[in-house]
Amino acid sequence: MKSFLLPASLLIPLCLSGQLEQILQDPEVNWAAEIEITLPADPLANSNDEDRSAAMAVLKLNESDQSLDRYISHSLNAKLWDIAENGDWEAYSNADLTRPLDIDELMNIVSGPDSIVTVDPDTYEEKVQLSWNTHPGPHDARYVKVRQLLTYNDEEALFSIRTLAIAPFTGNEEPRFWLKVPEESPVDPDSMFMRPDFTWAVRYITNVSSPQVSDFQVLKDETGPIMDRFFDRIMGDTLVDIYETATDDEPLAGIRRQCVFSCTDSVSTFDPETYLEHVEIFYTELLPDQIVDLQLIEEIYWQDEDGLLYTRLVAVAPRYKSYYQEGQWFPRVGFYRRCDE
Repeated sequence: MKSFLLPASLLIPLCLSGQLEQILQDPEVNWAAEIEITLPADPLANSNDEDRSAAMAVLKLNESDQSLDRYISHSLNAKLWDIAENGDWEAYSNADLTRPLDIDELMNIVSGPDSIVTVDPDTYEEKVQLSWNTHPGPHDARYVKVRQLLTYNDEEALFSIRTLAIAPFTGNEEPRFWLKVPEESPVDPDSMFMRPDFTWAVRYITNVSSPQVSDFQVLKDETGPIMDRFFDRIMGDTLVDIYETATDDEPLAGIRRQCVFSCTDSVSTFDPETYLEHVEIFYTELLPDQIVDLQLIEEIYWQDEDGLLYTRLVAVAPRYKSYYQEGQWFPRVGFYRRCDE
């Protein structure tokens, strides 16, 4: 395999944890980049805004507290708020995890008072009041922002993902704190749904939040432009399965697979007055430089006993611009490559 190593000065600086260093040094990881996406937090709250960011499907919602004396929130942010208040995870003021917050700073953000300054229009005197209600709570933060490491194994032509940091997000102002996701204990991915200690699990399909190829913050590059290499592997090896939809049982094969990337077709029209048939031939082609973003199908699991977050990438789908009128387009999926096979 030809190697395309970027100069160290061009790579994004990062305070690497031990596990992250280990991932990047893994010879099976040929490419890696950081991405940041927005996801809805509450699987029981539906809105048009959430549909535009990502679709969300419930896989599992269990609550260990069966009492009826309190409101049970199924939002992921309710769990993150508990983690923050208990100081269980490291907290930072930025997504890059370079500016740590001590416990007092974090408590002031999560549950401390805020100051409101008003000016008397007659005397021009400033008055400072303390308010305990200005800080957003879990119910106010309808989204989470996640900072993730997207990696690629060229031999298998497979992507995988690891969540590095997560933050409650209102959808308006930027997160006031980020939580560093702890290293996970090894778990068989197929067992997470069945284990009773995994109490919360959802599947996301990114829409507007699909990471754009131009925004990838590359940390490791042995492949060159990632979409070029990904397409080379798929087009050059028919044993690399791809699917037309995410729910198909059988991969694309033969002419149907070939037509994903290059296809010639014709449309016949018949003139009822002249009885002449007109055949119009058109040609379609899907190239790696047409890909604008990657739609991700990923699952997030919450392990309740230890308060751990697990992320599983199910599939990726390169999307390109499909024009429906002059200057107007929408992202269309070219194909799906499953990552859980």
